[in-house]
Amino acid sequence: MATYSAAVLDDIRAGVDIVDFIGRFVNLRKAGANWKGLCPFHGEKTPSFMVNPTKGIFHCFGCGVGGDVFGFLMRQDRLSFPEAVRALAKTTGVSLPEARGAQAGDSGREELFRAMDLAARFYAETLWGPSGERARTYLAERGLDPDVARRFGLGYAPEGWDRLLDFMRSEKIGEETLVAAGLAVQRENRSGSYDRFRNRLLFAIRDLQSRVVAFGGRAFGDDQPKYLNSPETPLYTKGNLLYAADVAREPMRTKNRALLVEGYVDCLMAHQHGFPETVAALGTAFTPAQLALLRRYCDEVVTFFDADAAGQKAAERAEELLEPTSGGFAWAINRSGAFDGGALRVKVALLPAGHDPDTFLRAEGAPAFAERIAGARSLLSYALERTIRESDGTGPRARTNAFARVALMLSKVGDAEEAATLSREAATRLGVDATQLWIEAQRLSASLRKPPAAVGAATNAAVADDKKLVTRLVTLLLVDRAARAALLPLLDAADVSQPPLREIVDTLKRFPEVEATALLAELPSEAARHMLAALMVDNATMPDARESIEQFQRRLRFLERRRRVRALSRSIAETQSSQGVHASLEDDLLAVQQDSAGIYEHQGGSAQVVDRAVGQSPQTGPQGPQGVQAHE
Repeated sequence: MATYSAAVLDDIRAGVDIVDFIGRFVNLRKAGANWKGLCPFHGEKTPSFMVNPTKGIFHCFGCGVGGDVFGFLMRQDRLSFPEAVRALAKTTGVSLPEARGAQAGDSGREELFRAMDLAARFYAETLWGPSGERARTYLAERGLDPDVARRFGLGYAPEGWDRLLDFMRSEKIGEETLVAAGLAVQRENRSGSYDRFRNRLLFAIRDLQSRVVAFGGRAFGDDQPKYLNSPETPLYTKGNLLYAADVAREPMRTKNRALLVEGYVDCLMAHQHGFPETVAALGTAFTPAQLALLRRYCDEVVTFFDADAAGQKAAERAEELLEPTSGGFAWAINRSGAFDGGALRVKVALLPAGHDPDTFLRAEGAPAFAERIAGARSLLSYALERTIRESDGTGPRARTNAFARVALMLSKVGDAEEAATLSREAATRLGVDATQLWIEAQRLSASLRKPPAAVGAATNAAVADDKKLVTRLVTLLLVDRAARAALLPLLDAADVSQPPLREIVDTLKRFPEVEATALLAELPSEAARHMLAALMVDNATMPDARESIEQFQRRLRFLERRRRVRALSRSIAETQSSQGVHASLEDDLLAVQQDSAGIYEHQGGSAQVVDRAVGQSPQTGPQGPQGVQAHE
């Protein structure tokens, strides 16, 4: 994995505060020697993602992912190892060897980021230049402050089919890169390409590191489509990001809430009026990935609906959020509007009919907007109200329909106590039996859940103990140099059954003087890197090192003797098979006797028993050479 010297990688690690760096993506809280937060790589309701600043390691005990700052950036931004090294070297000011040539594993993302950065500058300069007058007039009509427009990197794509292409040629950016970045479109019937965005106001969409990854283009007048967004690219996945999340991240953390709006201008206007915790959903339905992103920074999300459409929108949104995924229940909303037992509360703030956040803020101002936020109600309560209201009627069929729809919605609520309370409230509204509604919701909940993963054959307790013992041994080797010198020569790969632990041992044998953190760059598999991170971030206290080394030495010598007995026994059997039972095997038998005695003593037996068991000649054994094998 490593393509840079250990010294260079160590310099970069030393220049990065891993808690500060990961804290840009995860809301971390102090937990003893570690920092703890919700894992950014899988949905979880209880924080199991740990960062150890002393060792420079992160590990999630929920999904098993772990590593150092390079590993985190690789997974967060989908980078190759060399790309992650270069990105962090740039931020830390560490110089890298220049004449490296093409890096194995490079994905071309750096060139795509460069193209997006140049495009953002080109569009921004055009907006504030002579040809951007129409776009600036539009911004003035919408009441958007020029300072806000500059801060968020708004731009203007000029008219013409190749204005951006011409600029990019001067910057030595090829057309294939522009097409891959979503900035240009390949012509269908002939070679070449043309600018994707033309005569549009552009909103730069950035990732959490404030790098431009996509654009949203707003047309003027009646031009269609009204909004034209970047396609999905290696840098941009629709539904994974939120507009302005990089700017709103710290305010969300400070205020412990996010304001979620639908449009770019809604978002910018909220920031302009003093609500910097506002983000927008990029024109997509809200996704679990977007909610997971918000959940890293705050416990409450407030979204905004037009009062006339509030019931319908709330129900649709709740259905989106409550929908089970292939990974099981990714989200569950309880009665207070919280996900997974209270970790994320989702509320609805109603605006007057015909208003969105942009128009309401311009008409009524920030104080009125703050009042609407303070009066926000649970999302789920709106959804249930609409479900009941839509099942109007007093006949048996209407009551049955309402009963079924409410039961289905309640079945997706993760908190059983809250679901029971909601079922009583809904039953009162519907005029049905609360117990029956609750039972039906529970039945549906059981049928919706994924069946548990198949469980293999029962694990033998002794095997489990052995795995635990090997894990303790590898942990000791990682933290104690004296243990490496004493134990590594005795440790055979065959003694370690788990492949990730075996890889760690093999790497330690190759690099016995390397710090444990530096081993991450040398391990051949991701599974081994995750295992190493887990061992390092776990602060379980080790017993006295000297005593542990002596115990493991006895154990490893026992295993070594056992291997020797088995090898010699096979040798005896093969020799007798080829040369007959009268072949001279005195030396081999003596070695078997001595090593077997050591084995029996380790297990609490006596050497005399071993003498009697293997001291007889092969001719007089129960079945010739098999007599020796029977007493391994």
